[in-house]
Amino acid sequence: MLCYNLKVHIYDKYLQLVKATASAKTALNPAIKALGIPELYIYDQRYTVLFLLAEIAVRDKGFFISNDLKEETNLSDKSVERFINFLVKKKFYLSKVGGDKRRKLYYPSKNLHKHIMSTWSVRVKQNEAFVDFGSQSVNEILEFFKTAEEYPFPDNKKTF
Repeated sequence: MLCYNLKVHIYDKYLQLVKATASAKTALNPAIKALGIPELYIYDQRYTVLFLLAEIAVRDKGFFISNDLKEETNLSDKSVERFINFLVKKKFYLSKVGGDKRRKLYYPSKNLHKHIMSTWSVRVKQNEAFVDFGSQSVNEILEFFKTAEEYPFPDNKKTF
């Protein structure tokens, strides 16, 4: 069982981890400007997930289709299509008509890997924050989330 009277509660430490991983995206500012990526696509986590889903599909089968992305988000189909069109316009992906003429397949451009690698500074900062958090703290926060029956107010108070 966790001790709730620690100087820094594990939940406070966890909040700092989440803040650090989210703030890591500020490292993208020069890359965003160079690539002309709208901030919405960078800072709205749903679009980050779409970009990762496209990369996963390409790594798995060599291309993606719009349904690979639409099935995994709560964004409207129109928003997903707009995002895909942006990726094609920026030449991250190339659009080709599949065997079924109604379906478009999106293949990686020859420079997609360079665009992806330009985001690695963010991944480095996120993983550094995770390493700083530590594996023992991961186990502690998991145990806390599974067993806590009350919110951990600061200084062992009952309210804010």
